[in-house]
Amino acid sequence: MLNSYQPDFEAEYKIKIFAPPDQVWDWLSRVDLWTSWRQDVSCAYWVNGEGQNGRLKWRLRKMIGFTAEVAIWRREREMRWDAVSYGAHVVHDLKLDGDYRSTQVSLDVSGKGGLLRFFPTRAVFLHQLNRSNEIWLGALKTKLEAGKDDSTSPPPSLDDPFKNNVQMPTGLERFGR
Repeated sequence: MLNSYQPDFEAEYKIKIFAPPDQVWDWLSRVDLWTSWRQDVSCAYWVNGEGQNGRLKWRLRKMIGFTAEVAIWRREREMRWDAVSYGAHVVHDLKLDGDYRSTQVSLDVSGKGGLLRFFPTRAVFLHQLNRSNEIWLGALKTKLEAGKDDSTSPPPSLDDPFKNNVQMPTGLERFGR
C-alpha cells in the first residue's frame, strides 16, 4: 500500500460482478460518469489527462473532496491512484480479475496523515470512506447486472424513435386526395 510508513488505516473490499472485465473497466474508468450511477458522489471529473499520470477530482456527499494522481493504469486489470483530502494521503488500489462471464473486483484502500491522525476525525472520515466504497462497488454490480445498455446516449437509430415506424395514411390520403 503506502511505501515508507505504516498507514493509519487499511481496508479491503471484494465483490464478484457477473460481467466481463472490459465492461467493468469501462464504468470504473469513466470518471466523468461516476455521478450518474454513484449516489454518494456529488461531482467527479478528470483535471488533466486520463489514465496513467492523469489527475482526477471527486467529492463524496458534498463533504469530502479528493484530488488524485493515477499511478497505475493497466486497462481492464488494475488502476491505482494516490489521493489527498484534508491533508490525508489515501491510496486506492483497484484490481480486476475475470473472464467473459464474471469479474472479481478487489479494492484495497489505505491512508495516513491529515485528519486520520486524530481519533474523532478519523472515525468520521473512515465511516464516510467505508460507506462510499461499499456503495461504489454495490452500485457498479447493480448497474452491470441489471442488463441495461451500457451507453450514455441512445443508439443512432433511436435518435428519433418514430423515424422508421410505419405510418398509416389519413383518410384523405387513402383515397388519393
